Amino acid sequence: MTVIRGSAASRLARAGVTDREAEVLLAIAERLGNREIADRLHLSVRTVESHVAALRRKLGITGRAGLTELGLDLRRAPRSESALATPLTSLIGRERERAELAALLAANRLVTLTGPAGVGKTRLAVSTANDEAAAANDVRLADLAPVGRDLAGDTIAQALGVVPRPGLPIADVLREAVSGLRCLLVVDNCEHVVAEAAQLVSDLLTAGDGLRVLATSREPLGVPGEVVYQIQGLPVPAAEITPMTFPMTVPMTVAADYDAVRLFVERAADASPAFTLTDEAAPAVVALCRRLDGLPLAIELAASRVRSFGPAELVALLDQRFELLSSGARTALPRHRTLRGAIDWSYRLLDDAERTLFDRLGVFPAEFDYAAVEAVAGAGAPVITLLPNLVDKSLVTPMERGTRRYRLLETIRAYAAERLDASGDAAAVRARHAAHYLGFAEDLAERLRGPGQRTWLDRANAELPNLRAAMTHCTSTGDVERAWRWIAALERYLDCTGQRREAYEWIQRTLALGEPPATDASVSGLASASMLLRPLDSRTGFDLARLAERLAAGLGDLARAKAARAVGITAIWVEPERVQPALREALALFGDDEPWESAVTMQSLAITGGSTADALRWGRSAAALFRRVGDQMYAANSLFVMVQRSIYAGVGDDEVYQWLVESRELAEASGSEDDRMHAKVGFAQLAWLRGQHAEAADLMRECLPTLRRLGDERCTGRALLILGERARHLGDLDRAEELLVQAVQAVALAGQVTVLVGALEGLAGSRFAHGRPRPAALLIGAARSAWESADAHMRPARPPGDELRPLLVDVLGPAVFEQAVGEGERLSPAQALDATSLA
Repeated sequence: MTVIRGSAASRLARAGVTDREAEVLLAIAERLGNREIADRLHLSVRTVESHVAALRRKLGITGRAGLTELGLDLRRAPRSESALATPLTSLIGRERERAELAALLAANRLVTLTGPAGVGKTRLAVSTANDEAAAANDVRLADLAPVGRDLAGDTIAQALGVVPRPGLPIADVLREAVSGLRCLLVVDNCEHVVAEAAQLVSDLLTAGDGLRVLATSREPLGVPGEVVYQIQGLPVPAAEITPMTFPMTVPMTVAADYDAVRLFVERAADASPAFTLTDEAAPAVVALCRRLDGLPLAIELAASRVRSFGPAELVALLDQRFELLSSGARTALPRHRTLRGAIDWSYRLLDDAERTLFDRLGVFPAEFDYAAVEAVAGAGAPVITLLPNLVDKSLVTPMERGTRRYRLLETIRAYAAERLDASGDAAAVRARHAAHYLGFAEDLAERLRGPGQRTWLDRANAELPNLRAAMTHCTSTGDVERAWRWIAALERYLDCTGQRREAYEWIQRTLALGEPPATDASVSGLASASMLLRPLDSRTGFDLARLAERLAAGLGDLARAKAARAVGITAIWVEPERVQPALREALALFGDDEPWESAVTMQSLAITGGSTADALRWGRSAAALFRRVGDQMYAANSLFVMVQRSIYAGVGDDEVYQWLVESRELAEASGSEDDRMHAKVGFAQLAWLRGQHAEAADLMRECLPTLRRLGDERCTGRALLILGERARHLGDLDRAEELLVQAVQAVALAGQVTVLVGALEGLAGSRFAHGRPRPAALLIGAARSAWESADAHMRPARPPGDELRPLLVDVLGPAVFEQAVGEGERLSPAQALDATSLA
C-alpha cells in the first residue's frame, strides 16, 4: 500500500489520484522513464502512459517536470511504517461509538478503548483514526502486539519517526522528539505490556501538548487524565423477543435492525453468496448472535461456516462447544471464555492437514508472506490448497487484495501459538522460521546495495517483527556463528534506517554467547558490528574490528579484507596511525571482483585520507563506483564526505556547492532521510564558512530536531557547535554555553575532533567572559589533548587556545595557567565538563 502524507498528499486526495497513479508519480520523482516504471510496477508501457496522462489531467500539470517536483514533495513528506491499512470489509454498526469517540478525542488527549478479545477494539480504533486522517490530520499507528516489554518504546518511536539512541533511556528520547509534534497516535494492543505502555504514553503526553493518544487494551492504562471507553458487543435482540426454542417466529425485519445480525448476514453472504436472511432463518441467526454475545470475531467465525452448516445447525454446534468451555475458570470474563470457545470450535472443524498448518502459523509474531508460510510448513505440505482454506474459514486474514501477505488476528495468533507449543513440533518450526528469515536478511543485504533500495527497505520494515523473532531464536539456542551471520546480514538495513539502539542490543546479545569461531561468518559479523558501533562508540567498534582481524588471519582474502577495513575506519579516533595501512590493505584484497566493497573502502579513504587532494580523489572514485552499482544512498554519502573534507580545509567554492546539490538529489531519489539531512547540514556549514552566519544558524536550527530524532550524533554536534558559536557572537553567553556543552556531549564518544575542539575552545572563551579564567584554561587543556590525539588531517588547522592564551596568562599568571592547562590535558571531555561546570 502506498502511504503519502502532508500537504502534497492532501492535493492528491482532493484530485482523486488512485494508489496506482500515486506509485507512478513517486517513480517519476526518481526520474525513471515510462519503460522503467512499467518494469518496476509490472505494467505495460501503454498503461503507464495512461496513468501519466491521468495525473496531468487530475492535477492540472502540463509537463513531466511538474510531476517530478510534486513527486519529490511527496518523498520529502514524513514517512511512517505505521500507516493505517484500509480494511477489506465494511465496518458494520459502531456509528454511535465512532461519533462518541470523535467527541472524546476532541476534548481529551488520551482515550483508551477497552473490552474483551475479539470485540473489535482495533477495528474501531482504526476506523476512528481513518476519519481523522480523512480530515487531513496526521495519524500514526504503533501496534504493540508483535513485541515484548523491551521493544514497546522502540515500536512507538518507529511510529513517530524517532530513531532511539543506545545509552539513552527510550523515554528521554521520545520526550525530546515529541515536544513539537502534532498528531493522533494510535497505540494498539497494549494489554500484554500495559505497564510499559502506560509509562510511555504518560511521558509522551507530558512532553508536548500537540499529541493525542487513542489506545486499545483489555484493561485501562491507569494514566492520569485517561478517558476509558468500554466497547461492548454489537447490539443483539433482547431475550424477550428472541425465544431460545425454534421454530418460533422472529420476523426478518426485526432481526435485520440489529448490528450483530447485520454483521453475520454480510459475512455469511461473503462466504456463500446464496445466503440471505429469511423469516425462517432469522430466529436461529438471532439466537446465534446472542450466544456469541455480539462479539464480532466470534460472529465472523460462525458466519464463515454457512457453506457447511445452516444457522440452526450452527447454534447446535455452539451449544456443544460453548457449554463445555463455559465451565472453565470462574475468574475469566464470560466473553473471554466464549471467544476461546468460538476459536476452539472453529479449530475442531479443520481437517488434520489444516490444523497442522494453522498450528505452525503460530510461529509468526505479525504479518507474513506466502514464501514464509511454505518455509514453516515444511517439505511436502500442500500450502497452495491449505492456506486458502484457512483464509476462507476466517482464521487467516489477507492483508490486501492482490498481494500475498497475511496475518492472524491477535487472539487467533495466540491460540495458534499455544497449539504449536503443545504439538511437540515447536522447535523444528521455529528453526525453519529462523532459517527462512536469515535467508531473507542475507538477500536483503545484497538488494540494499543496488537499485530498488527504497522498495527493499519497505519490505524489510514489514518483516521486522519476524526478523526479530528469528534472531531471538538464534541467540536463545546459542548458535554463535549464525548469530554473527545475522549481524552481518542486517548491518546495511540497520544503518540505513538508523536503528542503532537496536543494533547495539543485538550485538551485545551475540557477544554474550561466547567467543566467536574463526570463520568467514564470524569475521563478517564482527566487522559489521564494528561499523554499526563506530558512530556511537569508536573504542568499542575498534575493539571488535581487532577481534575480527585476529580471527581472519588464517582465512581467505574476502574475510581479511573486511576485517582490515573495519580496523581502518574504526581506528580514526583511537589509533590513527593504523588507518591508512589497514584501508589500503583492504582495498588490495577486495580487488575488482567486489566493486561495492571497494567503493565502501574508497569512501573510508576519503574520510581518512592524509591530504585534501587525496581525500577528494578517493571520494570521486567511491561516488562513481556507487553510481555504477546503483547505490544512490552511499553515492550521496560519498559526496557529503567530499564536502566535509573540503570545508574543514577551508574550501567552500562553487564545486563544493554543486556536490551538495547532487548529494541532496540522490538522497531524495533514494528516500534516505539521513542523507537528505546530511546535505542540509553541509549547506549550513558552507554558509558558515562563507561568513553567512545567520543563514547557517537558521539552517542548523531547522536540522537539529530531525538530527536528534535520527540519532545522528556527529551531525547533531556540528549543528550545536554552529548554534553555540552564533549565540556567543551575539553575546548570549548562557545560551552559548548550553549549546556548546551539548555539542561536546554529542561527539565525545562518536568521535568528531573538529566539533569537539571547537566546542571546548568556545566554552573556554565563554567561561573566561563569565569571569572564570581557571576553568577556561582547563578547557583549553582538554581541547589541546583532543587536538593532539587526532591524525593531522582530522584536526583544525591551528591548535586551540592561541587567541585566548595571552588573556588567560595575564589574569592567572604563567605558572597557574600552565598548571590548569596540564590538568585539563589529563581529563576526558566529559570530565572536563564536570570539572568546569557552572553548578
